[in-house]
Amino acid sequence: MFADPPLVTLQLGNELNPDTIKENDDVYFECNIRANPKEYKITWFHNNATVTQNMSSGVILSTHSLVLQGVSRHDGGRYTCLAANSKGETASKAVNLRVQF
Repeated sequence: MFADPPLVTLQLGNELNPDTIKENDDVYFECNIRANPKEYKITWFHNNATVTQNMSSGVILSTHSLVLQGVSRHDGGRYTCLAANSKGETASKAVNLRVQF
């Protein structure tokens, strides 16, 4: 297999219906990465700003997922994940989160 920059796709968690997300729901995103060599870094973005883990405000980053607990309308917007390996970095297409209120 050839070494290439990662292939990255982002999706809303399987059980979630993007049309019925409302304030105080828990939301999660899955960042799917195919990379050779393996990715060494995953960065998350919300409206082009870096997302950082903040347990006290319900923002949890794990290996390939982003969890938002008790979302508010301020959490709505465009989410992307970016994976980097030694051949380059690739961002996913944006997934739009709409929060009903």
